[in-house]
Amino acid sequence: MKLTAKWLLWFVLVTVYASVIGGLFYYNLFKFVFDKKLQNEMVEMVRFRAPALVQQLAARPKGEASFREAEIMKDMARNDDRIKSLVYLGYDGSIRWHENTQFLGMSYQDYKNAVGFDTNSVLQAMKDRLPRAILFGKGDYYDMAIPLLAKDSVVAGVINVTVSRENAKQLIASSMIRYAFGALIMMLLIGGVLYLFLLLKIIRPLGVLKDSIDAVSMNNMVLQFPGRHDEIGDVANSVSSLLDKVREELQHSQNAEIMSLEKEQHWWEAILAVAVPKGSRALVIDENNNVLYANFELAIPGKDKIHLLDIFDGRQQEIIQVVGEAMDNPAKVLRGTVENKNVQCIVRAVQLPDDAGKNRIVLVLEPEK
Repeated sequence: MKLTAKWLLWFVLVTVYASVIGGLFYYNLFKFVFDKKLQNEMVEMVRFRAPALVQQLAARPKGEASFREAEIMKDMARNDDRIKSLVYLGYDGSIRWHENTQFLGMSYQDYKNAVGFDTNSVLQAMKDRLPRAILFGKGDYYDMAIPLLAKDSVVAGVINVTVSRENAKQLIASSMIRYAFGALIMMLLIGGVLYLFLLLKIIRPLGVLKDSIDAVSMNNMVLQFPGRHDEIGDVANSVSSLLDKVREELQHSQNAEIMSLEKEQHWWEAILAVAVPKGSRALVIDENNNVLYANFELAIPGKDKIHLLDIFDGRQQEIIQVVGEAMDNPAKVLRGTVENKNVQCIVRAVQLPDDAGKNRIVLVLEPEK
């Protein structure tokens, strides 16, 4: 898989993971903020009217609500469409006001048995003397109980409100949509910048480095790559150093081969001086029929390597045949005739035993008597 595809895959996975984690965090944050806002608005709505209600409760602690209290209850229920139901209770838990007049004056327990409270928020508010909000109905409603405190924080009454979370849920949903769009835009912006950086600083330089390495050959072992002061530049320097070492090793190998060939020529010179009769010509050729040594003057202008056919033209098939048979029969002396400089000669050929992969054939030419 290409580096770009891997980067894209990892970037998408990381950003999706971060977006999901961030979405969970922001969802709970939005839920907390908007739900808290809803609860505080209900509490403030009651506290604004609390002095008048406490005054009425002090003047008439038991029984049904006064006309003033009833008007306050109707005003709250009528002016806020988030309120789905409202129950006004006295300090003893009796119903002081309800939109259904048949429940007026009913005790807490009787009302609970007949209709039922959604939660026990009323009891908690009376006990703790603090507002209580409990979620119910699959998260669609809050059952809120807000105590009315008289002097010395005595609970004079409780207002039980069932509040819809529909507006809060809509605010949460719209906020999450904005978060999703924002996260997507940020992902595209950051991804675009990072991809541009990856393209300019990594992918293209790597492509140039690849082309430079592909251009290296045995005839040109130099890495043509512009200098860089980063990791890619370090890799290029390492490759260049490796090429220098290879070039040095090849040079040493060539020098060693030349020295070995020179030593071999001196060796053949000494051997043939003793083994070949005076007046005879001798040649040593390799497996490619290139002349390695000759005991007579042999030079052809413009050629570094002299082939056997450069000495004997292609019409003299017999010498080719003799050399071929010698290669097929190592250590066996084979004879034939050949014409050299208009002199008919007897040729003897023998392939010496293989020595470290070097095949050598010795040819001796003697003029016919």
